[in-house]
Amino acid sequence: MSSLYPPRPMPFIMTDENSKFYVNKETADLLGKIDKPVVVVAIVGKYRTGKSFLMNRLASTTTGVVTPKEDKTTKVVTKRQENSLSQKTTTPVSPKVPSKTERPKSMGDSSMPVPVPRVRPSIAPKPQRSQSISCPGYKRNPGVPLSRGGFAVGHAVQSKTKGIWAWPIPHPTNKDNCLLLLDTEGLGDPEKANEEHDIWLFIMAVLLCNVLVYNTEKTLDNTSLEQLRYVKNMSEHVRSQISPEDEKPSVMESHLPSLVVCVRDCALKLEWDGKSWTPDEYMEKCFQVRRSNSPKNEEFNRERDLMCAYFKKRKCFIFPMPAHPDDMDQLENKLSKTFLKVAEEFTSHIYQIIKYKNIDGVILTGQLFLQVAELYVQAHRSGDMACIEGARKQVVLLANMQAMEDAKGVYQREMETLANKLPVEYKQLQRHQEECTKKAMALFYRCSVLDCIHEFETELLRFTLETFEKMEKKNTEQSYKLSERRLRKLFQHVNEMDKEFMQPGGYQRYKAAMRKLDEEYHATQGLGEEKDNAYKDFMEKNKDRGQSILMVDKTLTQVQQEELKSRTLERQRKQDSEVLKNVYKDRKSDKSHLKNQQKVMTELFDEKLKAIENHTDENIANIKCNFVKKMMEFFQQK
Repeated sequence: MSSLYPPRPMPFIMTDENSKFYVNKETADLLGKIDKPVVVVAIVGKYRTGKSFLMNRLASTTTGVVTPKEDKTTKVVTKRQENSLSQKTTTPVSPKVPSKTERPKSMGDSSMPVPVPRVRPSIAPKPQRSQSISCPGYKRNPGVPLSRGGFAVGHAVQSKTKGIWAWPIPHPTNKDNCLLLLDTEGLGDPEKANEEHDIWLFIMAVLLCNVLVYNTEKTLDNTSLEQLRYVKNMSEHVRSQISPEDEKPSVMESHLPSLVVCVRDCALKLEWDGKSWTPDEYMEKCFQVRRSNSPKNEEFNRERDLMCAYFKKRKCFIFPMPAHPDDMDQLENKLSKTFLKVAEEFTSHIYQIIKYKNIDGVILTGQLFLQVAELYVQAHRSGDMACIEGARKQVVLLANMQAMEDAKGVYQREMETLANKLPVEYKQLQRHQEECTKKAMALFYRCSVLDCIHEFETELLRFTLETFEKMEKKNTEQSYKLSERRLRKLFQHVNEMDKEFMQPGGYQRYKAAMRKLDEEYHATQGLGEEKDNAYKDFMEKNKDRGQSILMVDKTLTQVQQEELKSRTLERQRKQDSEVLKNVYKDRKSDKSHLKNQQKVMTELFDEKLKAIENHTDENIANIKCNFVKKMMEFFQQK
């Protein structure tokens, strides 16, 4: 795999001794480097039901992870034994191998073999080097194995996964995306302090993923759906809007992921009244409300209504026993074909999900996903409610501000490539500015997230036009100065002939000298857009010189002098008219330039929408309409 992706899962959101979440620094550093959109799959369910096995199946396509063989040194480790184990890291423990009769009757995929965990010295997080939320006093539980090659699996009753572990891997069907797998600590673990911890783990998984896999055993009865009913606690810990007055259940529903239910070790026939059912039909039947109006049923129906409202997109997979009970010791070689077929259908379904993790259309990269996770963890640590809209606003602010600054830097550097070549023709300057704007905007749209207000892109556009105006002014000044310098140099030759002009026939010699000056000046290249204006102003300053020479030329009659004056005035009017035409052309060019800018912006924005329209539930038409309106308002003011 690429160095961007780790070879194994990493601890992501962990719990300190005060039952508060914190973000692991190493994992945060790694996620912060992923600039690809993420498809986030989280799995929840009761502990020891084989959740990690399913996540390893998802990872196996790109990582080559193979479920490890059973290790005969695995044993049950109780909470009381952890301290003694941590003090004997140099002495291997060789416990008795549990017999088949000592194992739980129903193990499902949780009976998958596990490697011996290598106990390492406790390492406290280093908060001074991390921007993640950390807990300086926390020490890793020595009973929690560090994952080697895949999510930890095992057949003992002790939970292997603590907190939430993350494994970013290349997406198997789209190399431009990242598949982020989140394996959560088993719910209902008796070693945990209270149910509140389970509720927060569940809520954290729901908030962070766009596909939630709920893993349960045997059947979808009231007991097996116990943890899924934690959705009823969502409103106590999470709000969708910053303002409590705007909070509506329908708004919360739009933020929740699609649901994939996996029923493990199911030995039931999917039949009802003699008719065969699909797994999805079976799930929908189990999610139905009861018609009785008893108080007990009212609570039952309320929970079912919430589950159906919150998880509108639902899919179910029914897994049989992975192997015959007598073959559990050699499970890696004895998996049944039926079990493998369902597992393949499950992985194919997950791989086909193309929607990115997003919040109100804000598609999350690994970097943005980390920021959102840290905001939710901070809310948990401070005792506040997690706010989805607040997380979105913060992510938009940070991501788009950084994208805008990066785009500004690109624009300035590209514009400066022409700064040393000034003065240039105005059209050349405009073309260069349009190219620089396109590069800057392309970078912005590539790195930014959807912002319905379009605040940062209009700010970027304003910056590009202001920078262009400054360079245009500089170009004008340099063009005028260079043109003036050229005129003064050419006029030196005219000054040297001054004595010849004050003699009979001097005016004709003066006119010939000025015609030569005119030809040489207009033949000069690289004077820029102010070439004509500088010439007009220069001639205006020196018109009295010609009049004086004309008056002293005694060879000309009064009639001839009046005729020459008339020709001179006519020529001056033509020059003024030419200047006005150029001004009109410049204004017309300015309008065309702004139209080109607006066209470039629209094309780039359309490209961004096309890239994401299949990956978000946002109303693309409304977003596009709002963008067009904002752009028209902006350019009409210019």
